[in-house]
Amino acid sequence: MLMIIRTSFALLVLLPVAALAQTAPPPLIVERVDNTFVVAPDYKVTDLDGTLGQLAGAYVGRVFDESLMIGGAGYWLVNGSRGDELAYGGLLVGWSVPERVVGIRFGARGMVGVGSGTLGRDISIRGGPVGIPDRRIRFGGSTGSQPASLPAPSSIRILARDDFFVFEPQVTAGANLFRHITLNLGAGYRLTGFTDALDDSLNGVTGNLALQFDW
Repeated sequence: MLMIIRTSFALLVLLPVAALAQTAPPPLIVERVDNTFVVAPDYKVTDLDGTLGQLAGAYVGRVFDESLMIGGAGYWLVNGSRGDELAYGGLLVGWSVPERVVGIRFGARGMVGVGSGTLGRDISIRGGPVGIPDRRIRFGGSTGSQPASLPAPSSIRILARDDFFVFEPQVTAGANLFRHITLNLGAGYRLTGFTDALDDSLNGVTGNLALQFDW
């Protein structure tokens, strides 16, 4: 009889413990999320009013969860000739896919900002008749005050300057060269707005090569 009482008491104690063990939540798993700071010198080529423009610049930012980048970028023209200038920069936001294919990481970026540009313009000037009263000059057998000459058309070069709003989307591909160094390639298009003198001359296809450092 005493054995039965002891067994019953043990069951009464162990059953709630077993039930609690079955309904206990799984253990908390803590995973590290890497938020890295990046800086990259950037070389860009672009179509600038029908010529090949070369721009130097850089971007800096913070990468969250190895995917979302928020930062800023700036560029300026380094091969401007005869007074051509271009400089712009602004907020840079990018996204890259976590998955990697054969060591390459793909993504997309967009920059929104402001800038200024100066481009040369050749303007044709057409001359008209210049009346010179000279009786020694004959035109068609008559004398008197007649046009002495008709100046040939000529051209002068002027510089037109504009401040503008810029939006530059691009697609990117990056390959890790070393642990904290990534080679990034990009292709995009520069769209400008609120221009006056230069209209859409500052729009153009872009391609860039950047060496990104992160830590």
